[in-house]
Amino acid sequence: MKRLRRYYIEITLILLLGAAVGYFAYLGYGLLAPSYTLEPFSGERAKFYVDQQAAFGPRAAGTENSLRAGDWLVEELRLLGWDVLIQPFTAYNGISARNIIAMRGEGPAAGPVAILSTHYDSRLYADQDPDEAGRIEPAPGANAGASGPGVLLELARTLDVPASGHTVCLVLFDAEDNGGLEGWAYALGSAYFVQRLSEDAPRCSSPRVAVYLDMVGGARGRLSAISPETRGLVDGLVETAERIGYTGAFIGPHVRDETDALTHFSAAGVPAVMIGEFDYEYRHTLSDTPDKVMSATLQRVGDVLKAWLERGAQF
Repeated sequence: MKRLRRYYIEITLILLLGAAVGYFAYLGYGLLAPSYTLEPFSGERAKFYVDQQAAFGPRAAGTENSLRAGDWLVEELRLLGWDVLIQPFTAYNGISARNIIAMRGEGPAAGPVAILSTHYDSRLYADQDPDEAGRIEPAPGANAGASGPGVLLELARTLDVPASGHTVCLVLFDAEDNGGLEGWAYALGSAYFVQRLSEDAPRCSSPRVAVYLDMVGGARGRLSAISPETRGLVDGLVETAERIGYTGAFIGPHVRDETDALTHFSAAGVPAVMIGEFDYEYRHTLSDTPDKVMSATLQRVGDVLKAWLERGAQF
């Protein structure tokens, strides 16, 4: 009986020791492993992000709505584990604006840099509205303003950055969408970002590639991918789309005659591509509302970018 009791005590001690080792191993893994689990890109969740932005109302640069929406975007990116930098600048007529830069990775010294960008401001006036009386009202900016950030936020949640082999920078430009209005030029935020890239965001400097998204959620899904000088970028995206089951995801090249972020990246010698529905019929009208943005279109864009980046952004 004493021998059995002794064995019982020894077995109990061994079990307790094993449990302790397992517990501390678990704690050590928790310190080393990421606190999130990567999931497939969700078009529904990207649409949720679009709706959240639209709920702030029109978000023209310098307005209270823009500040509130921008603060929300910053908080979401930080909650998703990204390092966030706010880059303030002055737009037309002393209006305060700010770019939002989220980063993961060690920067160009550790390997190549990929920039994914869009704008988060909406147009000051819906000057293309078919009703002349509506042209003095601010544009809601659901597809032309919120769809790009919706895709980038969902990529921030789901993108396997280490698999890409890049430092990834997600950049949301302000004061991009008022070009053609009195005193305004297009793409002020992206111009400032590119000009100040090395000084203000050195982890994103010397990018190997830049992608710009605009109007990527329309119901028709007539998306184009354009790159002025790097045909391989378009080919790489098309090949990726076909490989994952989105044959015909991009229609033929579209001619753009306005200044945008693609213009500034290309002028700086950065291989750049722009994805968007450039003939979106509700652009800069009062009808650019969240019901015009489809989760299926956002899904297609997100899936293609995620797959392309996780294979090393080949072009």
